[in-house]
Amino acid sequence: MKSIIVTGTGSAESFQTVETPTPLPEEKQVLIDLKATGLNWSEVMIRRGDWAVSLDEGMVLGAEGAGIVEGVGGSVLSTRPGDRVAVFDIDSYLQAGQGTYASHILVDESKVLKIPAHLDFAQAASLPMALLTAYDAMVCHSPLPETGNIVVTACTGAVGIAAMQLARMKGLRVVGTTRDENKVDQVRALGCEVVVGKDPKEICEKVSSCLGDEGVNYVFDPVQGPLAESLLELMAMDGTYVVYGNLMGSGFSLSPTFLFQQTRVHGYVVLKNLADPEAMQEVWSEIYPLIEEKLIEVPVAKTIPFPDAGAAQATMEAHQHFGKIVMIQ
Repeated sequence: MKSIIVTGTGSAESFQTVETPTPLPEEKQVLIDLKATGLNWSEVMIRRGDWAVSLDEGMVLGAEGAGIVEGVGGSVLSTRPGDRVAVFDIDSYLQAGQGTYASHILVDESKVLKIPAHLDFAQAASLPMALLTAYDAMVCHSPLPETGNIVVTACTGAVGIAAMQLARMKGLRVVGTTRDENKVDQVRALGCEVVVGKDPKEICEKVSSCLGDEGVNYVFDPVQGPLAESLLELMAMDGTYVVYGNLMGSGFSLSPTFLFQQTRVHGYVVLKNLADPEAMQEVWSEIYPLIEEKLIEVPVAKTIPFPDAGAAQATMEAHQHFGKIVMIQ
């Protein structure tokens, strides 16, 4: 099998493809012949050395992918060779191990996800991280309001796109924020309003103008920093502010406004909430009908041939895409 290893902290060229023996599944393990690998910003952070887990030389990145089951262990119950499946294995973010930047991956059956027949492998590989994060955060962990509005920051990434669709399904007014005016039409095509701004002050002024006296009922934010501080000033009474990332690289301070508005500020980390495969499978079982009925999707922005992980991550770093970057084999 082929694996793409990280040779050290640095640029998007810090990858090398190596050949290793293909492992054999034991007991409850499933061997998947990967056909597509979904990329996530966390992997860029790991390569740069900006992640909470130290980068081990020879580490294989990647938490999600899709492919065909090649072999199963003797105690596997419901997965069979030839099945088309997706995989979600967040252990690769927490420790050095075998991720999905590879031709094959060996995982416990509990990390294998069934996928609808209408999805191709690139589409299937784009879904696990985005849908599991958005659904678990907004439905299970910090539920959306029954009525009102939601602001989704950094809305053109895979998780943001999933979040906007979930909120629209609930009938909420959705305002997405982005720095790229070239993505406005794609956001509006999802039935959402959009504001474009280059800095937190401009974004918040436009959000305030858009919503008027309503105030903001719910925020779904991976950015933090000054943007969070400014948006918190716009919260309606008893609103909810969910932070699920730190793209800005800095935290934020709470002013007295959040106290008097009784704003609930929640942190959400998918690596913690869905580290238990049983919990992850339960959430996926709720998402699956939405995928099957084509009510939610994550667009594949661009496919890059495996094993060019450097080009794939460089494409992510350019921030020109809407949706998911996927490596295909």
